[in-house]
Amino acid sequence: MTTTIIELLRHGEVEGKDVFRGSTDTELSDKGWMQMQSATQDKCHWDRVISSPLQRCQVFGDYLQTEINIPMTIEPRLKEIDFGDWEGCTPNSILKSDAEYLQCWWDSPTRITPPNGELFQDFSKRVLECWQEILEKHSGEKLLLVTHAGVIRVILMKILGMKEENLFRLDVGYANLTRLRIHQDETGDWASLLSHG
Repeated sequence: MTTTIIELLRHGEVEGKDVFRGSTDTELSDKGWMQMQSATQDKCHWDRVISSPLQRCQVFGDYLQTEINIPMTIEPRLKEIDFGDWEGCTPNSILKSDAEYLQCWWDSPTRITPPNGELFQDFSKRVLECWQEILEKHSGEKLLLVTHAGVIRVILMKILGMKEENLFRLDVGYANLTRLRIHQDETGDWASLLSHG
C-alpha cells in the first residue's frame, strides 16, 4: 500500500471589491499574502507544489518554490469556475439587472449556469480528471495544491461522497488549508479528510 498526502490551499484575500471573479486574474492583497504565509508557516514539508495558473495562486506557488526549493507545476485545470457574463460584477449589480436568475443560481448553483459561464458539470469533470491524474502521477508524495474554493469543494465532494446540491455547505475561507490522506493499492484509492480550516 502507498500513502499520498495532499494539502489543498485556497488563495488569500484579493484586491478589489466583492465580485464574481472565477476566471478573472486578480492579484492577492497584502492581507491575502499574509494569510497564505500564516497558513503554511512551519508546514513546508511537501515534495511538490501544484498551482492554478491564476496569479492569486501562482505567485504564492512561485514564492514557495524559491523559498523552500521544491518543484512547482502549473496546472490549468485547477482554475476556478468561469462565471461568464457575471465576471467582475457584484451580486448587487446583478440583482438590479436580473434578480430572478441570480436567485435561481443561489438556490441551485450546480444546476444553473451564469450567462455564458462554465457548466458546473464541465467544471467538475475537469477538476476530478486532474485530481485522478495527480494521484496516479504523484503516488506516495506529499503535495500542496494552491487553488480556489470551488476546486476544493469539488475534490471534497468526491472524497466525502457528497451530493452536488450540498456543495456549498462546505466553508472554504481565504487561505483555508485542507489535509487529505490517500491510501492506494491494487483495489483503488481510499481517501480520508484529516483536517479542514
